[in-house]
Amino acid sequence: MVRFSRFPVRHCSLAVLVLAATACTPGSDAVPEATQFATTTTITTPDRSDGTLTIGLLLPSSNPTLGQGLIDAANIAVDRINDAGGVLGRNVRVIEQDEGLGDGTAAASIAALIESTPSVDAVIGPSSSLTALKQLDTLVAAGIPSCSPTATALALDNFPDQRLFFRTVPSDSLQAVAAAELAERTGVQDVAVVYIDDAYGRPFAAAVEDALAVGTQVSRVENYGFVRSVGDLAEKARQVADSGTRVVVLLAGSDDGAAFLEALNDTSFGSISDIIVNDTMRDPSVTPRVEALDPALRSLVRGVAPQAQSNNADEPFDPPGLFAAQAFDCVNLIALAAYSAISDDPAKFAPKIQALTDGGRVCLSFEACSMLLNEELAINYNGPDGITELKVSGDPRRARFDVFRFDDTGRAEFIQSLVAERR
Repeated sequence: MVRFSRFPVRHCSLAVLVLAATACTPGSDAVPEATQFATTTTITTPDRSDGTLTIGLLLPSSNPTLGQGLIDAANIAVDRINDAGGVLGRNVRVIEQDEGLGDGTAAASIAALIESTPSVDAVIGPSSSLTALKQLDTLVAAGIPSCSPTATALALDNFPDQRLFFRTVPSDSLQAVAAAELAERTGVQDVAVVYIDDAYGRPFAAAVEDALAVGTQVSRVENYGFVRSVGDLAEKARQVADSGTRVVVLLAGSDDGAAFLEALNDTSFGSISDIIVNDTMRDPSVTPRVEALDPALRSLVRGVAPQAQSNNADEPFDPPGLFAAQAFDCVNLIALAAYSAISDDPAKFAPKIQALTDGGRVCLSFEACSMLLNEELAINYNGPDGITELKVSGDPRRARFDVFRFDDTGRAEFIQSLVAERR
């Protein structure tokens, strides 16, 4: 049995609370048409432990809607860890760098974190899927683990990260499972999967097909890839409307998804009874376009999106804010891994992260979990949303999704929660 150092801790409880969902889920960026992973070099680094866990924040402070909430949540987690005695008997340090809104800022910020004094032991971020795909290899080559609270791109599922990248937000591949489950619940056996025919839509559609093929009653799936040309949109919309299908799963970015709904609006809708869209359609930018749809068509549309915050305004998550729970989880998992490894050396604590979320005693805070580790007990860390379970690859195995629909003004409104699990 591993012996854990007993550091003094003070008792404080973590309430699991909830807040009303908002309309936009970030991180689902469409990846470039030809996504190529950079060659990652595995660097053998010496034990660089200085006895103090140092966490870098690579989050978009220049984005007031998303970034500051993520930063605040990460700092709240660090404050509570330090109030509970810290890690290795010392306070956790934080070094902040702006991820920015473009590739150049992120690259410079990553370089600054790697070269910082003291050096960072782990990074929270990046928030953007595109930034992650372009820049993660730099962190991996430096041997620094990172955790994204918002990057959902399916292309990150197979990123060559040497098990140094994990995320607390579900991948689009798990969102595909949620969409397939919603389609199955209609009881219909024939489903049409409509998708933007690019590097974002094709793998997303394939993931939905795979999910429909396992453990569902769906017996036939037809595919309709479309591109953004007036003729193709109109033709594909007519094909779908005339196909006799009753359930349509529409996978695209917000602009492309709205464009297909507008093209479908010019048809008779055929026998379609349900249209299931993905998370990007909660983007407020498409609200007026959804409002302009025929009410009969708009009423058929539902969507699934990773839960960004609680759906109960009277019981917000702690901490509250868009994807704040996911950022909070990233910090706690890194700190608990270092605590269990009795080291701030990434090579020693990074391999322990996944095991902290599966099996063992359930605990909801760093303090409670560290007390169990002191007793040499395996733990199952669950964060503010009540579900934190990672696969060995570092992606969530289960996650909670919002099911939403559109009101008469075109705004997305929450209907219910759905827990999706990889089959």
